[in-house]
Amino acid sequence: MNISIKTTALSTLALALVACGDDVAEDPVVGSEMADTETAMVDEYDPMTRDYMLGDDAQTRRDAFDSDAFRSEYRTYRDEVVNEQVEQADATDTSQDMSDDEREEMEAASQERDGETNMRLRQNMTWGYLDRNDDDQLSVAEYAIWAIPLNPQHEAMNDQGEPELKADTINKAADSFFYYDNDGDTYLDRREFTAARRGETFDS
Repeated sequence: MNISIKTTALSTLALALVACGDDVAEDPVVGSEMADTETAMVDEYDPMTRDYMLGDDAQTRRDAFDSDAFRSEYRTYRDEVVNEQVEQADATDTSQDMSDDEREEMEAASQERDGETNMRLRQNMTWGYLDRNDDDQLSVAEYAIWAIPLNPQHEAMNDQGEPELKADTINKAADSFFYYDNDGDTYLDRREFTAARRGETFDS
């Protein structure tokens, strides 16, 4: 009789412990609002600090990357973001007519900036800030605004005597882009960019 009571008590205790284990929080889904919030609370990952192992398909897309077209697109987008502060200041009078997303962008634009370039610090670069053509995806050049250091302009000089990126810098940014382009469409969607921002590793 006593043995039966003790066994029942132990079984009840074991079930209680198992139930407690069910309350363990799961990792947030990459690209979800929770994941984006957690990303903002930790140090911003620097994608230029590691080497990337690309799969065969990703390497094929990487080999087709046009660095000359990238340079032109990147230069255009970089000029836009460098001049953003003036444009935003001109729009403050109409802020009452802005949507919530537009107000969020204006708030981010008002945060501390890099003293030399007037670019936002990387942790303040929102999706809307990087998606320069508003197609809800990032090209390599749009992604590179975030990935490449804020002030790389003294790396090299072109034939016209203008500062430009070194080939090594472009290659590193492209490597990381195609590493995170999981669906192979040569763009990053919000989920893929969140993975890049978190510095997730997919190496087997």
